[in-house]
Amino acid sequence: MTDAIPAFFSAWSISDDAERSAVLTGCLADAVSYADPRAPQIMTGIDALNGYLAMFSASAPGMEASVVNLNTIQGTHRATVSFGMPGSDQAQLGQYFVELDDTGKITRMVGFVGLGAPE
Repeated sequence: MTDAIPAFFSAWSISDDAERSAVLTGCLADAVSYADPRAPQIMTGIDALNGYLAMFSASAPGMEASVVNLNTIQGTHRATVSFGMPGSDQAQLGQYFVELDDTGKITRMVGFVGLGAPE
């Protein structure tokens, strides 16, 4: 049921708009909302997220995002995601809280930079 979450993050490295859109359509609900820690406002809809991911793949060619840990409690999913270049030991981590609909598609996602560890 949580296959949509790794699928969403796999789309971050896809540079082709049509291919990325197809992946996003398969894992996102039409009315999805996404609060990204690096965006000034909440994005809604697949087209908005496709555009945002296009900017990411263009500004960081070759960089990948992958789910490295996934926990679920009472219908809310927490994904720890690694952003980095393949083969590199340097990566930035983030945490995302995700809600899915009855079909397993993402309806709402809120992201945070880092793991929330005390400084």
